[in-house]
Amino acid sequence: MEPRKEDRLKAWHGESWHTPRGRLIRDIVYSIDTGLITTVAFLAGVSALVENNHKVVLAGLVQIGAGAIAIFFGAFISTKAQKDFFESQVKRERREIEEMPEKETREIREIFEEYGFDAQEQEAAVKRITSKKDLWLKFMVQEEIGISPSHIDNPSSIGTISALSFLVGAVPAILPFILLQNPNLALLVSAVTILIFLFALGVWKTRLTKLHWLLSGLETLAIGGISCGLGFLFGRLVQALIG
Repeated sequence: MEPRKEDRLKAWHGESWHTPRGRLIRDIVYSIDTGLITTVAFLAGVSALVENNHKVVLAGLVQIGAGAIAIFFGAFISTKAQKDFFESQVKRERREIEEMPEKETREIREIFEEYGFDAQEQEAAVKRITSKKDLWLKFMVQEEIGISPSHIDNPSSIGTISALSFLVGAVPAILPFILLQNPNLALLVSAVTILIFLFALGVWKTRLTKLHWLLSGLETLAIGGISCGLGFLFGRLVQALIG
């Protein structure tokens, strides 16, 4: 059995983070940041309008639950649309191999010509690739269309990962409101907790990005801090307009 691309990458580099699965960091960080911003904005507005801290927590939990559900289905739908598109391209390529083998063979020669292979080497490659239909299809899908089987994600998995990441992002924002009775103090502690969390998130990302941990931590802290600050200001603006 031919090794999968991600297995080869792991074997070559010795780390699972070098596999295509590493791109999941985009969905994780995006969802975490969304959980932080939306929760901060909501709590900033609600805590100024509602004096009862229990009601603030209850409203915050409802908002977080609704946000996680929205993130799940949003990620599910978008990933499914991408998956359907990729699969339709694979079906089209399979049909072209069956119905127009001469055209597909010519495309193989053109691909290897772009890589600098001479005519003899091109023919050897064509003979080897077209000897098996599965190999032929895999080559055309990856080289002509640019789709790797590992890029076709499972919508349910991506939706679940995104929703859980959203919840992870929401925890630092709402946890102080659960532990403390004073909404104003809880909001202050929440802000500090979020800043610490953002720095830790930046450090965690270095497991994939390989950037210096301090640089990554400060970068995430700065960008996330600005976005959460804007969310806080938005929540206060809504409170001022309502009040």
